[in-house]
Amino acid sequence: MAVLNGFLTSISGFLRTKDASQLQVYLRVEPPLPEDYAQLSKELRTSYQDSEKLDKLIERLIPENDSGKADEGDVWPGFLAFMNEYLEFWRDVNFDDLLETHAQLSALVNSCITALSNSSYGIIVLPTAIQLSANLAKLAMMLDKRPDLTRRLRKVADEGENRKTLVEGTAESIQRAFTMCLTERSANRNGIGRDGRPEGKKVGIYSFANLVLKLLFQCRKTRLANQLFTNISQHSPPLALYPASQRVTYLYYLGRFLFANNHFYRAQLCLQSAYNQCHARCINQRRNILIYLISANMILGRFPSRAFMSRPESAGILEKFAPISKAIRRGDIVAFKKALGPESGNEQWFFRKGILLPMLSRCEVLVWRSLCRQVFLLTYQFPTDPNSRKAATLDITDLLVAAQYCQKVLEGWQKPINSTTFMQAGRTHTNSMFMKVPDLIPPEQGVKKLSSQQGTVFGNKMPDLLEMEAIVASLVQQGLLHGFISHNQGKFAILGAKQRGGPLNAGFPAIWEVLKARAEREGRNSEVPGWVQGERKGGTGGVVNLSGIARPVGSGG
Repeated sequence: MAVLNGFLTSISGFLRTKDASQLQVYLRVEPPLPEDYAQLSKELRTSYQDSEKLDKLIERLIPENDSGKADEGDVWPGFLAFMNEYLEFWRDVNFDDLLETHAQLSALVNSCITALSNSSYGIIVLPTAIQLSANLAKLAMMLDKRPDLTRRLRKVADEGENRKTLVEGTAESIQRAFTMCLTERSANRNGIGRDGRPEGKKVGIYSFANLVLKLLFQCRKTRLANQLFTNISQHSPPLALYPASQRVTYLYYLGRFLFANNHFYRAQLCLQSAYNQCHARCINQRRNILIYLISANMILGRFPSRAFMSRPESAGILEKFAPISKAIRRGDIVAFKKALGPESGNEQWFFRKGILLPMLSRCEVLVWRSLCRQVFLLTYQFPTDPNSRKAATLDITDLLVAAQYCQKVLEGWQKPINSTTFMQAGRTHTNSMFMKVPDLIPPEQGVKKLSSQQGTVFGNKMPDLLEMEAIVASLVQQGLLHGFISHNQGKFAILGAKQRGGPLNAGFPAIWEVLKARAEREGRNSEVPGWVQGERKGGTGGVVNLSGIARPVGSGG
């Protein structure tokens, strides 16, 4: 019994000295561990199968403090129950049975969180609670990737009323600790001590929050994070007071949440801050941030530079986004659809990352804007008279021709082979200028059947003039084109060409500048819900709504 008695005596000493860090070191569960823990487990299985006998041993070796010294810690009932649960864990655990280990570890974490709730001494077990919660979250995420092990649990959940997944249930348990830390009463305003740091249990807010967010994103229940972000906005000290690792992780998940809810401008603010604060050696972490940062910026009309592409964390990522960026710049609808379709080989990757549908729906607006610009450059006759007051116009019929051409290419139409030229080994026929050859011919096996997202407008529907007018009107309403439509003449007229340095600058303003100016007018650049950047000056009332609905490109905060 030497190991068990020495272990409990050491724990008692740590409580007296309020040594939370040493308590965390001793109360570990994740292998690999020193040989002493194997010996501890053996002693418990040999001599303490009776839980009542174990309780008496714990009470004898971890007694109450009778000295009455204010600077010394003491034991409390919640901690004794936690220690009993901890020793029973080591007595009964079988690491080969992962499901049973998860159940036992869940009970241990819940017991530790109960011990944490003590207002006088609970702070001592805070590091231990964070450590055990991280172990539980890691095990839950590993089990989530093993459907062969969790199939039985899912069957039981389907038969009952409560259909929470294993990961979701784990997140709910850890969220208890998060709420406990967040709502702890403090003597100082906003939970900030005299040393300028979070005081009491509030130091654990973002450690638990990040674990909960990681689990919610793992099980794709991100909507449940809405209340977590709202509570942080109302009760948390400023994020800047916490360690860099916690700041980066939290901003990464907040950015992903905002991205998923169509708040792209605010998402890029969070993700950019997370990327800037992430250490240069953390390549994998910077890479994960970069995926969503590039996506949000592309939706807002900003594309990665060549210097940016040379960074080590960009390897393998920008190759996937480069065709999309090129298609948007050129207004190439065909290339854009293929870059996000199965032809690229990246469709499943974009889907797994949760960025396929936002990129398809939001970036397509930018492609149409660039296509309008390309058609204008090809068809507009610039006036020879510099004093001409005639407005520059884009004929919507020309835009229709370009759109219909793109639709035919997507359906599999091809350029015809000139048999005469082929037989003459490339020489052009003398009368070729009088021979009109169609631009495209339909495929012999019939046109390709397109899904709703694969067509220029919708599936195999050929674009018409009314739809082109609607698209141009939408671009004008969103500020991506500057001018007005003359329905009678079927043209789009550009306003203010002389004042703005020509029709291109006037009619086709920079996308990023337009969306950034809109965000600044609406005040979305100064405050991000869920990101506490300063001390709260008012009350804690009010509701913060972080969920979004469909809206014009980039308009979601």
